[in-house]
Amino acid sequence: MELDTETREPHHVQELWFEDGNLVIEAGTSRFRVYRGVLAARSPVFHDMLSFPQPPDAELVEGCPLVHLHDAEADVTVFLRAIYDSSFFMPYPVRTDFDSIAGCLRLSHKYGVDYLQRRALIHLSSGYYTNLADSDARVGNDVPTLNEISWNDPGSTAYCISAIGLAREVSALWILPYAFYSLSAAFKSLGMSIFHGTVYKGTQVNLSLEDQESFLNGYHIQRTSTTKDILRFLFHPADIPVCTDRTRCLEMRFKAFKASWDMLEDDPCIPLDIWTPDDWITLAAVCPACLAVLKRVHQDARQRFWDSLPEIYGLPSWKELEAMKVAAIGTDWLA
Repeated sequence: MELDTETREPHHVQELWFEDGNLVIEAGTSRFRVYRGVLAARSPVFHDMLSFPQPPDAELVEGCPLVHLHDAEADVTVFLRAIYDSSFFMPYPVRTDFDSIAGCLRLSHKYGVDYLQRRALIHLSSGYYTNLADSDARVGNDVPTLNEISWNDPGSTAYCISAIGLAREVSALWILPYAFYSLSAAFKSLGMSIFHGTVYKGTQVNLSLEDQESFLNGYHIQRTSTTKDILRFLFHPADIPVCTDRTRCLEMRFKAFKASWDMLEDDPCIPLDIWTPDDWITLAAVCPACLAVLKRVHQDARQRFWDSLPEIYGLPSWKELEAMKVAAIGTDWLA
């Protein structure tokens, strides 16, 4: 639902107003003059819609039939741009933005534009990982390589709510485990708007009651896992048999745990990210034997949490979700 209810006169969207176009589409206060045949060729829904003869009293704009769409103006704009401008919304891994992905995905799904739906799903999936190795490999380069996110930070954590609703809408369930993880991590900034709704880019976004319940069930487990499981390696096992300097190693581990505990006040719900590769510097003084054990115990705990992520949010297993993902977009994202 768009929030701007002020009455305004329709205006031409210049980049999608072709003087020789033969169809005018109106969404909200935006009008687009495009080519009927191109749209019908891309979309079976529009093909069927436009195949009906126009009634004698049909509304015309500059001699062209007028079609009203009840979709968001922003979504229609990016959807039509993707169809009529080959340089816009290019395939992965060319960088794009979350809003273009959402608009193209929502309307390509609704209007049956399969190639565009797959393209949008691939872009979206690049930011919602289905295995821990890909999540850990993200580096945020300006030009993404395979398995790296191809879209920019939306600039507002409210997009986390929008992403969950979008994934539900297009049945892209493999997006949801990491989307819920991200939403729980954003709880401090979003607060109760997770349950009452909030505004993202001028549009009201809400979680369904089902997803609110899933969030509540998973958030507590995710938050508890941060200290109970992920940071546990800093104090357990306390006695590592192969240790060459027990006193020094225990002292360094205690200092590292205290520093990490202080960080929990800012980020209490990020079990996969609470201890970063850079944090191992704080344990540089422990003996090599202890360091090897600690790294293994820590990574094992992270993997166990990752494996449980779908379950704690009431979703199918990773195996099932991965099968859905492959069925929808395949494994070769460049094809």
